[in-house]
Amino acid sequence: MRAEFNNLVETLKRWDLYQIGDEVDMALTDLSDKIAEVEKRMECVDRTANEIRLAISNYTEKVDEPEPFIMTVANHDSILRGANDILVAIDFEDDEPIENNWYGLFEVKEEPKKEEPPTSLCKTPQTNEFVKDIIAKLKVIDVDGETMQYILQQVGMEDQMLRQLVMSSPESDTKDLLEEKRELNKSVRGCIEI
Repeated sequence: MRAEFNNLVETLKRWDLYQIGDEVDMALTDLSDKIAEVEKRMECVDRTANEIRLAISNYTEKVDEPEPFIMTVANHDSILRGANDILVAIDFEDDEPIENNWYGLFEVKEEPKKEEPPTSLCKTPQTNEFVKDIIAKLKVIDVDGETMQYILQQVGMEDQMLRQLVMSSPESDTKDLLEEKRELNKSVRGCIEI
């Protein structure tokens, strides 16, 4: 079931049929969570069946013998509880396996902390995801200053970015950079005059 689900997601991605944070993405996330629950419930059934099998195996040889045998209370209870547990595990209206974290399979999910959007444009979840994707891609290519400046020019944000950086930087940093620029200009002029 998981493989088919993953194939569906890859097909939807390939044909660009959904975006992160849209209704299709949320429905796929819900379906993925339900598949994970089913897989865990089936693991509970498998483990419980193995426990029943183990309890019954204590009496397998004795059943074929003509003499009566006595089943221990512990084994009887284990078999009976196991049979009931299988019924509970496959009943999706019953949350007992999840609430009691059967076999340590059902982790208690903590609500993810809502992070504050870094900018007003990022308040829309889809836009925030796009921005995160862009940042990740820039990190992958190990973007340098020259390329970043080119990107800012291409999106028409070079002057705006310069202003924002100057206005948000400490005055001492701005003065130091301006002094460095003046010194560089003097040295360039000096080289040209020679």
